[in-house]
Amino acid sequence: MKKDILRIFACALLACSLTSCPETTVEDDFGLKPVGLKAGNWSGSWTPVDDDDAVQFAVTDAAQGLILMTEPGKKNAEPVEFKLRRASADDKVELFFAVVRERKEKKGGASLFLMREPEKDVLFTWSINHDAVAAAIQSGQLKGTVKPDKDGAHSHLDSDPANYVKLLEPQFWNWSEPMCLKRAKK
Repeated sequence: MKKDILRIFACALLACSLTSCPETTVEDDFGLKPVGLKAGNWSGSWTPVDDDDAVQFAVTDAAQGLILMTEPGKKNAEPVEFKLRRASADDKVELFFAVVRERKEKKGGASLFLMREPEKDVLFTWSINHDAVAAAIQSGQLKGTVKPDKDGAHSHLDSDPANYVKLLEPQFWNWSEPMCLKRAKK
């Protein structure tokens, strides 16, 4: 189960397309602006808190909030790109939208996660509550589109500042199930 935590980043889009599970996608410009990153806070090997499988994060463009994730030792694992963008205009809010896709995939339709700045070598990430997003789009609380499917709704959120503020409300994230990574010891 914990090994799935690492794969969720790398396979979120692929798994949803193969299994028709509910999904929420966004465009690459989702969020207020890129997060300026300190490479030392993000770069390095990270593992789930109760496992020893590692992923490698490398900041590829600090000013644009770009991180490339690879899985050392996995020959066929495709690199995954994270674009971290501000979720709030308030600089005290340390939550960022992570627009995530396999690097080789075409633009548009990326997965969305919520991340927090690493603190004391611990990194928290939350997955989106697809059902809550679909319901909010259908009710007009969020801007986007919903395509019903027998296995769950496929939602696409518009890149609209009104969505960013609304998405910080607790019902849109799986807060009780964070993905928690710790920096691997050298």
